[in-house]
Order: sequence, then C-alpha cells, then structure tokens
Amino acid sequence: MIAFRSSGALLKFTAATSAPTSVQAAPLTGTNEQQYVLTNSDPSNDAVVGWGASDAIAKLAAAAPVTTPNCYYLMARSQVVITGPSGAYFSGITAASTAVVYVQTGYGS
Repeated sequence: MIAFRSSGALLKFTAATSAPTSVQAAPLTGTNEQQYVLTNSDPSNDAVVGWGASDAIAKLAAAAPVTTPNCYYLMARSQVVITGPSGAYFSGITAASTAVVYVQTGYGS
C-alpha cells in the first residue's frame, strides 16, 4: 500500500436528494487515469458519489448506481481512494438531507 499524496486542489460539493452541479478535478499531465480520495464529512448521511467525463455523466452515475460502474456508496464519515478518468467530474446524491463531500486528486492507495 502506498500512502496517498495529494496533488491537486481540494474540491467540495454538497450531495443532496437530487444531484448538484458537478465539480471537476484538474487533470494530471500525461495520464488517462488518476487516483482521487473521496471524503464524506457528514456525521449521519451516506452519499452515492458518481463520476465521469462530463457533468451529465457524473450526475447520472450518482442517480443510477445500479446501472453504472462509475459510482461509489460513501458512508457517513468515511473515505475511499478510487481510480477514475483524468480530469473527472464528481457529483452525488443522498437519500435524505445533504452531505458535504470532498474530492482530491493524488497518487497512492
């Protein structure tokens, strides 16, 4: 296991019952895929985070998690490192209320 080293700006969006406008991570130079750390800072609300090459794809992935592989169920107060396309967009939904989700690019696992 390699410790995660951040390499980009810390992005934030608020997941809600309908997917909000996505945030876009800065692409890493010369890569097709890169790692992202996703953090759900909410103490009680889980979120489904979707990602993709556009805002529309990220929103769809969050809203239809059963039909797409580019989403992750992010429990409250949890964190995960995923691999996605370079410069991906991220959005998310919750079952009720809202949850603040942070996204950061980097290297590691």
